[in-house]
Amino acid sequence: MPAVTTQGIVLRHADYREHDRMLTLLSPNLGRVEALCRGCKRPQSPLLAASEWFALGEYVLYAGKGRMTVTSCNLTESFYPLRTDYDKLKYATYILSLCETAAQPGERAVEMFTLLARSLSRLSYSDLAPEAITAAFLLHFSSISGYRPRLSHCVHCGKRMEDAQIRLMDLEEGGLVCTACAETLSTVQRVTPAQVAWMREILAVGIDKSQLSPQDAPAALLSKYAEMRVEKRIGKKGLRL
Repeated sequence: MPAVTTQGIVLRHADYREHDRMLTLLSPNLGRVEALCRGCKRPQSPLLAASEWFALGEYVLYAGKGRMTVTSCNLTESFYPLRTDYDKLKYATYILSLCETAAQPGERAVEMFTLLARSLSRLSYSDLAPEAITAAFLLHFSSISGYRPRLSHCVHCGKRMEDAQIRLMDLEEGGLVCTACAETLSTVQRVTPAQVAWMREILAVGIDKSQLSPQDAPAALLSKYAEMRVEKRIGKKGLRL
């Protein structure tokens, strides 16, 4: 079929000619999609808002001459508050870039799309700390990608880790590590019992129902963990807080 209708979130745009843009969309059923949006930079274009970062809507794409072209869009959400708060914008663009790196053309990405949409909504409209929202996104992102961190036992020897023993996490193996096993490892990072408790609760009930302190959200640690999984540093320094 030459035309397809799909939900999409704009992950990135790049200027193309005087009035056009190339959009990178995340679609739940098509994965990462590159599409030309003609005339969207004209002031009165009905596609202007639909070609901005974070735009979420129902896009009609025409497939022809080897590429997709946006013919129309029913815009659902622009997440405008992200543009008025530097911290929120920083975290939001980071998770967009991570999704762009991980999503593949032609591969379904329903869980990633849903997670991204909900996380952008939380960043825009909730009172939750942006750093904690991003940490929760990274944790669930890793989980749906098949890399759910193991937070009960040492990933090397299988020893159950009591709270008093929790000090280190092996990012390469994806879980807690005891001090004995950590002696010869180069990919271990310090982690506190409070941070591990926070990650366990987020995986169990989600950030909206969590009663634990957002200050225990290990965003920088989970950033490193997720970037190791996609094998790419996102930005010059990643999410280093």
